[in-house]
Amino acid sequence: MSTLQLIYYGAPGTGKSYVVDKKLKELKIEENQIFRVTFHPEYTYSDFTGQLLPVVKDDEITYDYQRGIFTNALRQAYNDLSKPVFLIIEEMSRGNVAAIFGDIFQLLDRNDKNVSRYPIRNSVIAKEIPQIDDNNDVVELPANFNILGTVNTSDQNVFVMDTAFKRRFDWRYISTDPVRNKDGTLFEEDNVLLKLKYGSREVETNWHEFYMKLNSFITDRRHGLGLSEDKQIGQFFIQFSKKMPQEIIEDKIKNKLIQYLWDDVESASYGTTVKLFNEEITNYSDLYRAMEKEKQFFSDTFLTYFEALELPDGVL
Repeated sequence: MSTLQLIYYGAPGTGKSYVVDKKLKELKIEENQIFRVTFHPEYTYSDFTGQLLPVVKDDEITYDYQRGIFTNALRQAYNDLSKPVFLIIEEMSRGNVAAIFGDIFQLLDRNDKNVSRYPIRNSVIAKEIPQIDDNNDVVELPANFNILGTVNTSDQNVFVMDTAFKRRFDWRYISTDPVRNKDGTLFEEDNVLLKLKYGSREVETNWHEFYMKLNSFITDRRHGLGLSEDKQIGQFFIQFSKKMPQEIIEDKIKNKLIQYLWDDVESASYGTTVKLFNEEITNYSDLYRAMEKEKQFFSDTFLTYFEALELPDGVL
């Protein structure tokens, strides 16, 4: 096993967290060896490593040191060096990783034994790890300490990761193609029925076909919107299930997918002649009203493209 530091990246909903969970199951990692956290714009170094927090004891407020997720994971790794520990960081680019990691950044360089090449002196963290000598505040990442992260490519503009940070991780792209089961068959539990209004008729499709053809239209420079791949969506952008009533499926399309397409995709294509939505729709209120009245809201251009496009063999 040579995971150590790995980031899965791709469009939103491509199943990056699914791949992480699948990997942990394949490696048979025990639950107490897994530590999870989600970065966000307000997340800090103190949240990550630990900080003094108010605690009520006997009706009095005192301040106790509370270990952060990183220190807890590192403590567990030192506790048994024979067992791998995984720190899972979701949405890494939504936090300021340089500020969150702070001096820990130096530990990410590993030597040929997979131990930190450049240890740091941090008495606060060292104090929380019994295996570190009280007279020695030197901290390093042991060889059983692994970090798995996920990054949405569409979130890269929140906090840009610098090259120095990026190169200390291996990166693995998760494509927008439908996820396959272990035996190679397609994961079909979410492949629900969809109906698209096209003039006076309905076009029947399913979730997999729809989102794949939508993605093609989003990036097609000749016949589509010509946008970058970070505007695409993945299979798990919406958590569908074939057990869902049709009205729930339609509600999720209206209130999650269409809102994203209007705010993040249609707005990004401003100034182009090709449109995703009907040209008569000029604002989100018009769009929502058209959906409520079951009128055509996608453009003729997109719907013609959708019906004409043949997906490559083996994709579906």
